[in-house]
Amino acid sequence: MDAAGALANLLQIAQRALVDGDPALAERYAKAVSALARAERDVDEARAFGRAALEEDDEEFRAEVRRRLAAFVEADLADAPAEVLERIALEGVDP
Repeated sequence: MDAAGALANLLQIAQRALVDGDPALAERYAKAVSALARAERDVDEARAFGRAALEEDDEEFRAEVRRRLAAFVEADLADAPAEVLERIALEGVDP
């Protein structure tokens, strides 16, 4: 059963308890539904934040690769020694 189905089931139990004259039980189930719904929303927000952070990191990584490639090509065209090319490839370039 998915999260929405589980919450709907708990809500039905709360409603049934209220109809059956047990408001305390209904309140406990209703509070549980509310807490679980908040937790589900928090998890979704955390996942969305994580995806956004990864996308940002990916863009920063791509930018660094582009900088290294440009520096490598420029140095190679200028007949830089192999040690310089290796340093650019491994360490990048100073800003």
